[in-house]
Amino acid sequence: MSKKIILITNMPTPYRLPLWDELKKISNLKVVCIAQREKNRQWDIEGRPYVEFLKSFHFYIDSRDMPLHLSLPFNLFFKLVQEKPDAVIITGYDAVQYWEALLYAKLFSKKKIMWSGSTLLSARSKNSFINRVKQFFINSFDTYYTYGTKASEYIESFGVSNENIVTGTNTVETDFYKNNTPNSSNNDGIISFLYVGQLLERKGLKTTIEAFSKLKKDNWVLNIVGTGLEDEKLKKLTKELNLENKINFVGYKQKNEIIKYYSEADVFLMPSYLEVWGLVLNEALASGLFCLASKYAGSTFDLIKNGQNGLIIDPLNIDDMIYNINKTLDMSFNKQYIKDSFTVSYKNEAGKILQAVEKA
Repeated sequence: MSKKIILITNMPTPYRLPLWDELKKISNLKVVCIAQREKNRQWDIEGRPYVEFLKSFHFYIDSRDMPLHLSLPFNLFFKLVQEKPDAVIITGYDAVQYWEALLYAKLFSKKKIMWSGSTLLSARSKNSFINRVKQFFINSFDTYYTYGTKASEYIESFGVSNENIVTGTNTVETDFYKNNTPNSSNNDGIISFLYVGQLLERKGLKTTIEAFSKLKKDNWVLNIVGTGLEDEKLKKLTKELNLENKINFVGYKQKNEIIKYYSEADVFLMPSYLEVWGLVLNEALASGLFCLASKYAGSTFDLIKNGQNGLIIDPLNIDDMIYNINKTLDMSFNKQYIKDSFTVSYKNEAGKILQAVEKA
């Protein structure tokens, strides 16, 4: 009989569920989510019989761009006592419930696997006490599954041996984007740029809009898909710069709606100042889009082949933004090549997660 694995995470997401499905096919998996959704997420989610939820209360701290989940003390701990898993996979350290799961695993001598995507670029805290607490937490695990080379470097920075780390790649439903977008561009000389994501300060859209306002050429349009705290401020800036006929704010779109925008675009923008990974980059590459990707995002280092499927940009440097946007205005794009060269899949990643469990 295969070992029983329980995965503890914050909430189900449309890009995690298919990965869990693949892992469920090759293991005896159960998933426990702290919450069903978060205030800043508007995804439509399908249920799964192997996914359960804790009874929790959810808050969102806008100033910190941070969710907070409160549940009854030791609710998760006692649930794990009942379930008796052989191994526990924990996906973070920023919630009380993750510490409950770690305490359970330590007290009952269960194998402990950390699933982590944090990088040195995305680590926010400079507080020495908090970093010592993190070090204790991170060093408490038997093995680690990370998505991305930068995430592995982060774990190693706490003194973890590389031998105990399985480095993977964060992923989305690649085939969905490959199969539902065109294999060639038809832009008639007008380059269509696309941004998909939350409208937050750390996403770098203010600098991006200012960069577009300084371009000498006008053979471009930009579609911005998403909502967020900066929504009205960015629309006001666009109006002040007389770009209302060039930049379109189309609001939040679900997965089946968003495919239209990936299909029509030529160049994808990910100008984040802070991004643990950036799964929209996966979606864009699977859709065959040439990508301008931030050097502050974890995904950039693993997915972008500079000059082939995209360019690495510094969104904090407006001159660098202008230079790289200008380069794309004279390009022709091979969507088929970009699609074919993007091979990240759920099946491969599920195998790597199970490899980390077996290593433990």
